[in-house]
Amino acid sequence: MYKILSILFISFLLGQSTPSSEPSFIPGEQYKYDLFVDLIKVGPDLVKLGSATLSTKKIEIIDGQKAYHLNFSVKTSKIGDMLFKIRDTIDVWVNTESLELIQQTKKLREGSRKSKSFTTIKGNVASTNDKEYIVPENIFDPYALIMILKNEDILESQSKKFTILDGGKVREIEIQNIGIKTVRTPAGKFDAYTYKPLHNGKSALKNKGDMQISYGIINNRTVPVKISLKLSKGVIVLKLKKSSNIIN
Repeated sequence: MYKILSILFISFLLGQSTPSSEPSFIPGEQYKYDLFVDLIKVGPDLVKLGSATLSTKKIEIIDGQKAYHLNFSVKTSKIGDMLFKIRDTIDVWVNTESLELIQQTKKLREGSRKSKSFTTIKGNVASTNDKEYIVPENIFDPYALIMILKNEDILESQSKKFTILDGGKVREIEIQNIGIKTVRTPAGKFDAYTYKPLHNGKSALKNKGDMQISYGIINNRTVPVKISLKLSKGVIVLKLKKSSNIIN
């Protein structure tokens, strides 16, 4: 009996840790998050300091290519504004077949710093704010990876490298599956597998834009239930509050 229970438990964990074969993007799908900052607590609880939304818009045609349109917005509350004001809006368009980046717009306000960028890719030539440069093949957007990674079969303790382009900067990142852990969010408690960047063989949120993402299951759909995002100053934590158009 003990052996049977052990086999069933291991099977459950393997089922949770292996991303299912499902569309990375579904137009109309939307996730809403509460925003927290590590170390800012009342008792044992983190203090809510804002909100964020991650949504997939309708399919569009960009430079003759069918593209998924992903929108990611982050906004601090009035209390959050007093600590570190954030007004970030990022729109990304990726090829519906390869999921590679086609176009990205960013409008950022983080503290006193403001920036805007518009990036397009045609073949192996990218342009950011009218400055052209050569990019390698198979280049992805870091925010689109939130949706793409759930279908990457990266085994626990294993990693995979991706080339990303963000605001005119090309770099290679290595993502490691650090295993399953319990994640508590306003939307519920999840046994979630987590992907985190590797730097010099160690898991860490080091560079601006680095993300640690935990995935749980809602109605047989793999959902990013928690996102830790490295900003210019500090790390914000997004915990799922509500999801819509998540269907069986």
